[in-house]
Amino acid sequence: MVIAASTGGTISITTIPAPTESALLTVAHTGTGSRVIIESGLSTTPGTGTVTSIPTTTATGPGRNGAVSGGATIIPTTEALRSVFSGLQSGVRLPQTVLFPPERIHLNWTQQFKVGAGLENVGNTCYLNSALQCLTYTPPFANYMLSQEHSATCKKLGFCMMCTMQAHISKVFKRSGDTISPVEVLAVLNLIANHFHHGRQEDAHEFLQCTLEAMQESCLAESKFDRETQETTFIHQVFGGQLRSRIKCLNCQAVSDTFETFLNILLEIKTVSDVSTALEQFVRPEILGGPDAYSCSSCKKMVTAIKSLTIHRSTNVLTLVLKRFDICAGEKINKDVRYPEYLDLYPFMSETQEKPLVYRLYAVLVHYGRSSHSGHYFCYIKASDGQWYRMNDNSVIITDIQSVLAKQAYVLFYIK
Repeated sequence: MVIAASTGGTISITTIPAPTESALLTVAHTGTGSRVIIESGLSTTPGTGTVTSIPTTTATGPGRNGAVSGGATIIPTTEALRSVFSGLQSGVRLPQTVLFPPERIHLNWTQQFKVGAGLENVGNTCYLNSALQCLTYTPPFANYMLSQEHSATCKKLGFCMMCTMQAHISKVFKRSGDTISPVEVLAVLNLIANHFHHGRQEDAHEFLQCTLEAMQESCLAESKFDRETQETTFIHQVFGGQLRSRIKCLNCQAVSDTFETFLNILLEIKTVSDVSTALEQFVRPEILGGPDAYSCSSCKKMVTAIKSLTIHRSTNVLTLVLKRFDICAGEKINKDVRYPEYLDLYPFMSETQEKPLVYRLYAVLVHYGRSSHSGHYFCYIKASDGQWYRMNDNSVIITDIQSVLAKQAYVLFYIK
């Protein structure tokens, strides 16, 4: 059974030992501070109880799912509860609260815009320009930034990367047909990462990663949350997914799972010719034996085991980084690696996922040159009207998907 108590705009959900439940999301009673009994339609594992919270809304009249009138607290969508119950079944620890409800993410553009401004290269800033353009044309990210919602509710003191990106993206679309300087971002470059220096070429992927991390910190606003709650920010709801590492003892068959969140996936490309093969290589099981034998907590000894890695929770925006730079050798891997316009992620997921799980390409970041700190970066993006453009600093030129797919990509951006 799942028992939920509503307080302060959230519903705390506790699982207690009970038989497998039937029926779907039947709310017996709701009201401020009241207890809600919910039959989930999904099995819950008997145990000592797990507590989490999801946002609620308030109804003043007859509500959905049997909610009563008079300011009753109701559950916004079945999707939020499904994700909770899925977490209970999979063994993943649940957040104490959800900071940004997943149902508020709009994967498609909520309105159509003319293609935005080009970005001036003000001294080796092509890495920054290309990464910013890829973020600017990420539909759920741009939708939220253009709504101005973040700045209206921002609680961050001092530097806020979310506010910085909101100002930048708003200016990009207001100045369609022009060239602008990304001054808002350049002004806080050393706050994004203190090793970044204006005038020096940096790695575009590293800048992208540091920018996402800086925005994540802004979403948390210096508040103290458990790790699982930190993974429910707007940034993680858009860009974040979860990996499952499973180790199976070949002696007693005991299984141990660990979970780790990601904002992007790095793919080895030395021995592959396409992205699908690189993903197959990423999730390929490996044997732990000999000097790498596994210490099994069930067997209480060193054993041979199989370790497998899968994508356990899919992300709304999938960012794939092709590892073109060999840091040890100091060389770049200049080879063609084919990538599709549509990518099915299902073969690389944990077995609990539904199929197919198709993503479509919407941006490609390209590097020309011998190292990540030299050469030139530019990108291709798909605008809100469905047209592809090449963004090369201040140059914004119409192109087509065939030209996009022919490039030596460094970072690929896909969306559900």
